[in-house]
Amino acid sequence: MKQKITILTTAIIMIATTLNATVWRVNNRPYLDADYTTLQDAIDGAADGDTLYIGGSTSNYGNGTFDKQLVVIGAGYWLDENDTTQSYTENSQVGKLIFNTGSEGSVIEGLYIYFASSNGFQTIRINVDDINILKNKIHASAHSYTNASSVSIYVSDNRTNIKINQNWIYSYSYGSSANATSIYFSGIPTNCSVSNNFIRATSSYGSYYAINMGTNNLINDLIINNNVIWGPITTYHTFLVNNILISGSYNNSVDDQTSNNLCDGTQFPDINNNQQNVDMSTVFIDYVGYIDNDYILKSGSPAIGAGVNGGDCGVFSYDYGSDAYVLSGMPGVPSIFDADVQSTVGATSLPVNIKATSHN
Repeated sequence: MKQKITILTTAIIMIATTLNATVWRVNNRPYLDADYTTLQDAIDGAADGDTLYIGGSTSNYGNGTFDKQLVVIGAGYWLDENDTTQSYTENSQVGKLIFNTGSEGSVIEGLYIYFASSNGFQTIRINVDDINILKNKIHASAHSYTNASSVSIYVSDNRTNIKINQNWIYSYSYGSSANATSIYFSGIPTNCSVSNNFIRATSSYGSYYAINMGTNNLINDLIINNNVIWGPITTYHTFLVNNILISGSYNNSVDDQTSNNLCDGTQFPDINNNQQNVDMSTVFIDYVGYIDNDYILKSGSPAIGAGVNGGDCGVFSYDYGSDAYVLSGMPGVPSIFDADVQSTVGATSLPVNIKATSHN
């Protein structure tokens, strides 16, 4: 008998035990003895500081409203498209996420977060400080033929210590007068970062923004670095460095500081090592593709060595002290990407072959 299995590594349990927290298994696949089968039940049943491990599945785990500090770890995404990901290649899909009072310090990692509606909505709504959105695929879709809007990540009011890093973020709308925004800061961000993400927004009829800020205030403290951006940008009093703007306008605010960015036109000013009129076909393996490995820099790319500290621009760079994008959003714990258990009827031995890797 030869059987392929998926193993939850004991490293996760060891990490949680060290922190005096509990790891809860959340899995809605049939015939599995999991602690919970929906995200909200797991949130309600967990305690502050606990970890929820969301298994890969063909079924959505539903929406979640957070009122306590939790670490949520999914299986990643595009697990068939990249090597050494997971033995079981279904992702951990959830719906709309809301972070309310009590959830400060929460970390969301390795999830596929998708929400579609015919009304205005936010796929992720952040109502508190100190939230970390890391290594997720985040997708918002508005499909109304009225004035709807889709926002992938909505940061409400004045927020501090919001980290949106190493994600794949896409928002689109195709209804009449419908709008799409991938990341929106409604108030004043302080000590916030948007780093090493792929960010795209499109709309068939309405307005759209890859990144948009609602407040022009001198005390804005937002750093946008090492992203690949496809869509318009509107920011104020913001530092933009090492980004690659494939297409889309930039408001070119005189209050922003820009350095070492690439753009396909003249969106970024011709100062501080910004590169204008870059042919994007010379930058990436395939810039019109829509899988994360397409955006690896090709040999001879003008983004190589073009960063502020001599590193690369784009999502796979460590330049400017950032954490490089990880293919498939693999969480920062060891994963079993292949496990074969072989046995012979009547045999006394049970040879086991396991392949594992780390994705820190």
